Amino acid sequence: MLDVTRCFVLLSVLWAAIALIAQVAAARGGGREEYGERSGSPGKGMLHNFTIAMLPWHKETVKHHPGKFAAGVIMHMGVILTLADAVVVLIRPTTGLIDVWSYTRWVVACSLVSGVYLLVRRICSRNLRVMSASEDYVSILATCGLLAFALLRSIDSQYQLIFLAYVGLFFVFLPLGKLRHSVFFFVARGDYGRRLGYRGVYPPTMERMK
Repeated sequence: MLDVTRCFVLLSVLWAAIALIAQVAAARGGGREEYGERSGSPGKGMLHNFTIAMLPWHKETVKHHPGKFAAGVIMHMGVILTLADAVVVLIRPTTGLIDVWSYTRWVVACSLVSGVYLLVRRICSRNLRVMSASEDYVSILATCGLLAFALLRSIDSQYQLIFLAYVGLFFVFLPLGKLRHSVFFFVARGDYGRRLGYRGVYPPTMERMK
């Protein structure tokens, strides 16, 4: 049964990779060409957009909502740890990453709490409810489920097959809903960093920053 579940996870990852590559290729086929004269470096623009421009104090929304930003960061940290844990379990079924570094269990637990908090906030906030689509709720529920099953597996190994099966379903769903932002975030950020670098806007000079 374990071998069947592992094959299912690997096939689901392959499906997600192929689907996301096709989506990225289709998305990059659109957009407006740069006809203006180049006045900067696209490479430096991308580097700036993935480093300095991502610092919290450069984001206005973070300045006004530091607690919500922290909850989002913690939730994403837990997801990364959980997926890394799944990789280790696939390679060595008897030991997971969370089992080796037990303190990461607390990170995943805090991540789950953060995810639930963000879900409840979305439900309770009238403004967020108005702008939320059904897949916003489905995506965060799917993420919370992933974190919950990772914690259960780390506490009791009898949940290992359920955890791996859930990971497989998670990757099946990945290209179909909002969760694909985990890939398109980097694609979009790289694209507009490249464009602003081409135009000489990124990285900003001290004169423009005044």
